[in-house]
Amino acid sequence: MIDYKAIVSAVNHELRKELPYIGIERMSTEKQPVYPFFTYTVTSPYLNVKTYRSGGETQTEDVEIVISYTWISEDSFEALSLAQQSASLLKATGTRQRLYEKGLAVVRIDGFGSRDNFISIEVERQVGFDLRLRIRHSDVKEMEAIEEVTLTTETQP
Repeated sequence: MIDYKAIVSAVNHELRKELPYIGIERMSTEKQPVYPFFTYTVTSPYLNVKTYRSGGETQTEDVEIVISYTWISEDSFEALSLAQQSASLLKATGTRQRLYEKGLAVVRIDGFGSRDNFISIEVERQVGFDLRLRIRHSDVKEMEAIEEVTLTTETQP
């Protein structure tokens, strides 16, 4: 089973080490923090890349996950700068190594740009990107043990 909460927490931890702002799940019912802050949401939770069979009932897969990050600020240049800093941080060798040690490989960053909407454009500015990660996970199904085999020698007419 994929632990999405642990994956998002690992990435958010890396972001918050360098950019000490609050991050909340997008579309959550949490109270909005003070500006600036970032939101995140898992937009693609399961993109199968490759499936391996390890024998028996074990199946190992490489899966990609896309997490969308959006920085929100009252100032468009601040939102743009924080989004760019976040993307650069996630591309940095040290960050990639720490995430790799947790089983997460940064594949790429896509879709960088404005995420403004007509509802809040007069109050806040939004800039974001999509982070594509790859993980390897295994699912194991326990096989039922056969405890007794009975042979029958019935003949049919």
